[in-house]
Amino acid sequence: MELLKVENLVKKFPIQRGIFKRTVGQIHAVDGVSLTINAGETVGLVGESGCGKSTTARLILRLLEPTSGKISFLGEDISSLDSEAMRNRRKDLQIVFQDPYASLNPRMTIRQIIAEPLIVHGMADSPNDVRIDEIMELCGLSKDFGNRYPHEFSGGQRQRVGIARALVTRPKLVVLDEPVSALDVSVQAQILNLLDDLKSKFDLSYLFVAHDLSVISHISDRVAVMYLGKIVEFGDRQDVFENPRHPYTQALLSAVPIPDPKVERNRKRILLQGELPSPANPPSGCRFHTRCHVRATLSPELAARCASQRPALVAGKHSAVACHAPLN
Repeated sequence: MELLKVENLVKKFPIQRGIFKRTVGQIHAVDGVSLTINAGETVGLVGESGCGKSTTARLILRLLEPTSGKISFLGEDISSLDSEAMRNRRKDLQIVFQDPYASLNPRMTIRQIIAEPLIVHGMADSPNDVRIDEIMELCGLSKDFGNRYPHEFSGGQRQRVGIARALVTRPKLVVLDEPVSALDVSVQAQILNLLDDLKSKFDLSYLFVAHDLSVISHISDRVAVMYLGKIVEFGDRQDVFENPRHPYTQALLSAVPIPDPKVERNRKRILLQGELPSPANPPSGCRFHTRCHVRATLSPELAARCASQRPALVAGKHSAVACHAPLN
């Protein structure tokens, strides 16, 4: 069953200058993103820093208002809901933030933090609700921790608190915005295993935002690769990782370390040239063409097409890809 459908999602931020805040341009943070998430599925959203992943996640939850586009949740267009109707929907749509140190209120106890969504949505009257103890136990937290404050916990424990807070309302979709990037590697594995267990227990769907492909490979069912505000490849995890069709996806995968020293020494690495272009002035045509290692091998006609014509995301044998000269 299709849980979430995003169609042509766009977010532009104005660039303002001077005393009178005159608008002199726009930042194209998200530019025509479309994706779907099915019930019980984890979709990984991956790309370089600054490509628009976190902005897309916040737009889906309407923590940011989209410039245009449509967001459907269980068949309902939530992009047009007013604030009161959207507030009622939020118990089904929750988020776990990247920084476990900044995302918890330091003036509230752990029990108060976890109980807050229940109280806000009228599902509980106080932090003494039995569901608080249940979700703490499921997230690997002792109920004796309930009266302590966030500064008394490690980063991994704080992230468990953030996960418990997100799941206490029994949501259907959880957005995970780089939830393990600030944690040690050993703690990352614990949190990822916890998220897998909770997904099965509560029949959850995840949108997992990350720049670490090894994490995405571990947890995702399908993968969307994002570059400069656009999705350039979207498909099943195995297809994307074993048969990358977009040159950008191929370059990202070539940067993932392989634990076999012989293979690591001898394999071909793809080094992207230059920096990520500014989203305030994105390249014409395919946005990746200024850094593409494949474009130099194309015919002059096809190379000119890459520079002038924007490719659509088209389904292929393995995955959908937005490229005039897809690989494989």
